[in-house]
Amino acid sequence: MKKILISLLSLCLFALSAQADDTADIKSVFNSYVNDANNYSTNLPDYYIKYAKIVRVVNKKQGGQKVIIIPFDRYLKELNGHSALAKAVRYKNNYVNIKVTKHGENYKLSATRVPRNDKYGLPCYFIFTKQGDKWKIKEESMTTNVQAFLSAK
Repeated sequence: MKKILISLLSLCLFALSAQADDTADIKSVFNSYVNDANNYSTNLPDYYIKYAKIVRVVNKKQGGQKVIIIPFDRYLKELNGHSALAKAVRYKNNYVNIKVTKHGENYKLSATRVPRNDKYGLPCYFIFTKQGDKWKIKEESMTTNVQAFLSAK
């Protein structure tokens, strides 16, 4: 009986250690992603799985919110097209209150995104999944005040 309890305890400690390693890895990948995004790197698509789910939660001026799903191919096209303007105005996002939690087989990184010139920040999350030996973004959701998303097709 004592051997079984020791084995179970060892297994639990190993699982917790593996989860802690995964959490550290995800935070590291996320920090690299933020750095590359804020430096307008062309490798941003490499952080995502093919056909990742891109969600924008728009804070409507008249109140309330609307959820918009952006097709991944359109997201990549806009990312590429808008990077020159973002770079020209030195647009950057900072992320605070970062928390990583297990989400089924994946991990969810929740944070407050603080865009340039924003005083309060907006909620966001990223779902990371393991592909081979790399963590990649499977789903991204950001709350925004940009009203142009409301007419997204």
